[in-house]
Amino acid sequence: MQRFLLSPNFYLDEFCRSQTAKRLGRPIVVEQDSEIIQNLKQLCATVLQPLRDELGVSITITSGYRPKWLNDHIGGSQTSHHLFGLAADLVVPGIPPLQVAQTIERLNLPFQQVINEYGSWTHVAVPPIGEEPQRQALTFSHNGERRCVKAGLHDVVQA
Repeated sequence: MQRFLLSPNFYLDEFCRSQTAKRLGRPIVVEQDSEIIQNLKQLCATVLQPLRDELGVSITITSGYRPKWLNDHIGGSQTSHHLFGLAADLVVPGIPPLQVAQTIERLNLPFQQVINEYGSWTHVAVPPIGEEPQRQALTFSHNGERRCVKAGLHDVVQA
């Protein structure tokens, strides 16, 4: 099967990987003429490709598009941008998630939301095509069993 290119350095299959889906024996399928494809192209063109160009290194997508059945199974938010192909969780080998998130913000990219999640990965979402970006920057951390949400991008002290 030929890989479907979304931007110069990102392919559709990178956004359709899931260990949970694999364990369940359910592939993530996206029709090539769907709104999901258009949204993923938007995500790549406006944030991910410019970020990769700036950093000069590969970006690993750890979570991209999530069909509703997968999002429900993992307990994801019912309003998650992942459901529409408008978000990705990512890691950049050798670059801390906080620095990745700060780079997205510094480049003034049109993100809806950028989150330093627990100091382990970066979440980035873009607005639907035609909408203005909100540019919300957050940091998620743990305080015991509780999730803490703090406005802005901050270092997360690992327990």
